[in-house]
Amino acid sequence: MTISKGLSAFAKACLIAAAALVSYKASAQTISPAKLDALKTELMKEIDKQQKFTQEMVDMVFSFGELGFQEVETSKYLTGILQKNGFKIEQGIAGIPTAWTAKWGSGKPFIAIGSDIDCIPKASQKPGVAYHDPIIEGAPGHGEGHNAGQPLNITAILALKKIMEREKIPGTIMLWPGVAEEQLGSKAYYVREGYFKDVDACIFTHVGNNMSTSYGDGGGNGMVSVKFNFEGEAAHAAGAPWKGRSGLDAVELMNLGWNYHREHMETTQRSHYVIPDGGDQPNVVPSKASVWYYFRERSYPKIMKMYKDGIKIAEAAAKMTDTKMTYEVLGSAWPGHFNQPIAEAMYENIKAVGLPEWSDDDQTLAKALQKELGSPVEGLPGTLSGLANQRYRSPPAAVVRMILPISPGTYLQ
Repeated sequence: MTISKGLSAFAKACLIAAAALVSYKASAQTISPAKLDALKTELMKEIDKQQKFTQEMVDMVFSFGELGFQEVETSKYLTGILQKNGFKIEQGIAGIPTAWTAKWGSGKPFIAIGSDIDCIPKASQKPGVAYHDPIIEGAPGHGEGHNAGQPLNITAILALKKIMEREKIPGTIMLWPGVAEEQLGSKAYYVREGYFKDVDACIFTHVGNNMSTSYGDGGGNGMVSVKFNFEGEAAHAAGAPWKGRSGLDAVELMNLGWNYHREHMETTQRSHYVIPDGGDQPNVVPSKASVWYYFRERSYPKIMKMYKDGIKIAEAAAKMTDTKMTYEVLGSAWPGHFNQPIAEAMYENIKAVGLPEWSDDDQTLAKALQKELGSPVEGLPGTLSGLANQRYRSPPAAVVRMILPISPGTYLQ
């Protein structure tokens, strides 16, 4: 499958949006609209020249297939390319060993460009095969396309850097990775540590079934990731079980309580759990056990209500089993609310770039995958989807108006 064609199209759209933002200040003073259009065309041609390089990066990240917080080789490889091309690397940001930033340039605007780099447990798969065929059975793998986003970002910003240097266009570019995104394990910490404090705009890249963007409420859920730990007393399960206080009993009662609670929640909620620790062996009453929950909803108040309800049910389970309960928030993220000026600028560039011209082999593989998954067999899209205009609206009291700071005291709304 000629994946590089699709990657090139996505990279072009991302790049042109970034270029439009970076050149905002300069174009108002020195660059005419005709010149800006010419630079965009040049940037697209430059990206087309880098298809092989982009595909090599995509394949390398795919080959590493590293889980969240374990993206050691992935980060080493990507930062090595960026450092070689003049970017200043800061490693271990926000106290996360595999997290980093790569900066180049100076002055305003300050544009942050990001994409996730972690993979999924037990998703190992041979590329280009339309049925389940793992490279290594049971190993992790890139089942959500996190091997593609950062490589195309790198292709885009290297082309942009070249033009900015030649044309003396001011601006700062910062590339950053979504580490442990599947666990919501990094982005909130980046924000708290101030890495986005002076950022004027953030462009984020993720794979999808078409090439589009949106503004307003994005329609996705926010989430809190929480692990509940129960501690009781161990005892021999046959000799003296009455002396034991089972952490596993508490876990099971919490899950039972939560599942009964589902009937009384709104249908937009999504909640799921796994038991990472359920004891050691059956003949010992488990003194310790834990259950890991994801609580998902469409708004911050609803997410927090689920979170608090979960704590109440966990406390009740601990009382019923005479165990002690503690909990840890492992990650959190709130529903997206996206910027209209950026989305509109991005979509104009998406229309200019267009979708790739898929080959017969591309369509054959896509249709085979769709058939294998039981999805409608439609092949790859031939037309762009439209710009999503706040498809999912929050109640008026909950709406947050997003603003894009261009310079101190000046905002695009």
